[in-house]
Amino acid sequence: MPRGDTRPRHVGAASRETAAITATPRPGVNSAPSDHRIFVRPSVGVAARIVQHNRLRYSNIVINRPLIILIEHGRKILCNGDFELTIKAGSAVALCQDQVFDVVNEADADGAYQARWITFDPELILGQSPPASTTPPIERALALGGPEKGFLDAYHLATQAIAEPGSVPEAIAVHRMKELLIWLDLAGGRFALPRPTGFASRVRNILASEPGESWSGAGLCTKLGVSEATLRRMLSAEGWSFQSLLADVRMSAAMQLLQSTDLPVLHIAQEVGYESQSRFALRFRSRFGFAPSAIRGHRR
Repeated sequence: MPRGDTRPRHVGAASRETAAITATPRPGVNSAPSDHRIFVRPSVGVAARIVQHNRLRYSNIVINRPLIILIEHGRKILCNGDFELTIKAGSAVALCQDQVFDVVNEADADGAYQARWITFDPELILGQSPPASTTPPIERALALGGPEKGFLDAYHLATQAIAEPGSVPEAIAVHRMKELLIWLDLAGGRFALPRPTGFASRVRNILASEPGESWSGAGLCTKLGVSEATLRRMLSAEGWSFQSLLADVRMSAAMQLLQSTDLPVLHIAQEVGYESQSRFALRFRSRFGFAPSAIRGHRR
């Protein structure tokens, strides 16, 4: 997409079930070494660690699932109109769904921005405890400066539950995610119940499940059960075309793979449907305003 386009960009970030804040990588993506990878556990959530260099600004990012980010190095700045929130290292932030932000990830004096994030399966929010909490729902974002040790311990255990399905039974994983939601409630915020999504979000969820596939309008219509004329009309009503939405899904998936894995750029390009690394890089720069290599510390 051309720079200067101010339509909201939707970042898929979740799992193969539906999109959240990261598009789900295809098999093989989780082969990156150590914990620098995207962990997906259906019906529970998604977890990853971002490593980034330089100061980069991502415009019009939409949060599609409830999300908690823990900043380890550097700082994150969230902007939306007159709203601005800065989260420093050692702090956390909870973001509710359907919010649009310009996001700045800023490296510290040592040249590093690092953060961990967790998204929650919507069903966990529907069943969150305590159900009769008087804590107000988060309207946009809730900063959690210096979270308590119990919160940090719960965050670590929830991450482990997502990353190690073989050693943590699903019932325990769900319990750990709900425990983290209780800690969030005690910290002064809770996620609102999930709301129905628009047509473009439904389309995005399908595309984000396999961003590298050779999608066609006809194939997508078959999955949605609508005609191609209806697809064009309903996407246009929300400011999208099929091709522009597909490109944005792919670039959003690529951004998260660049941030949260050590995969080579060419591998990432192929994962999101581009055989040509140069064409991929041009599309990425068009969407975000900088080259893919900038995320990993190279000259922009």
